[in-house]
Amino acid sequence: MLVADANCKVDTFKVAFITWMSIFVLGFLNGYALDTYGLTTMISAQSGNVIWMGLNAAGGYWGSLGENLGLFFGFIIGAMFALYTQNIFKNNAKQFIFNWTIFVLPIVLYPFCLQYVIPAYAAMFILGFVSGAALGFFRKMYHLEINNAMATGSVRFLGLHFAGGFLKKNPKEVLSFWIFVLCVLAFAGGAFLYAMLAKLDYSLGEAGKLLGLGFVDAERNGRLTLGLGLATREGYHGTNAMRAIHSNIARIIGLIAISVIPYFFCPKNQNAAQ
Repeated sequence: MLVADANCKVDTFKVAFITWMSIFVLGFLNGYALDTYGLTTMISAQSGNVIWMGLNAAGGYWGSLGENLGLFFGFIIGAMFALYTQNIFKNNAKQFIFNWTIFVLPIVLYPFCLQYVIPAYAAMFILGFVSGAALGFFRKMYHLEINNAMATGSVRFLGLHFAGGFLKKNPKEVLSFWIFVLCVLAFAGGAFLYAMLAKLDYSLGEAGKLLGLGFVDAERNGRLTLGLGLATREGYHGTNAMRAIHSNIARIIGLIAISVIPYFFCPKNQNAAQ
């Protein structure tokens, strides 16, 4: 876990911002998944994934079950990986660069190449891995442990700290309440940015086709994949024909941009306090 020295307010803010940005990226990624046919499970939410695991097993949808299992085991192994690598560097900056790169690199590469060269269950394993790793890498915002992989925990603690801060009149609980407000807004904000960029992509869809950017991707394992051309749920009618293909350029550029920003907030402390 990358935790800045509490005596250094600048580095403390940077670590908090990095945690906030990890929530934002995961909100964006979950919006990405939910807008794509076949990815009916939020990448970072294991509750829904486990439910789909049971439903797909009962229905005999083995391809989808493989994706559920890949996401499930990827999440577990990612959390384990974060635990055993959080102290490998004595320098905050090096630890952050390692953590953030492991987190965002697969996310950024997925729309470009990973989905085309590995099976769908392996792709889901990788995305589950980075979600689980994020939960271990970036969960310290000031004095609180944050569940950055999904909003469920944040909403729960928002209610608890509201009660402690405004009903029991505890100033520290008030601060905690506002921190969790930021966490919930970050998760929703990531999905909001995705949706706005998706609207931009839809408006540029025809132009993208003319430029060869909105190509029709091959169908694999009964589902549509992400890519420069994105087929959405409402455009798919259960046949091999892709009915609605849109440009995906704005969403990819947005994903890259929000993934790069935290590098400019790298903590500078020489010794990483764990």
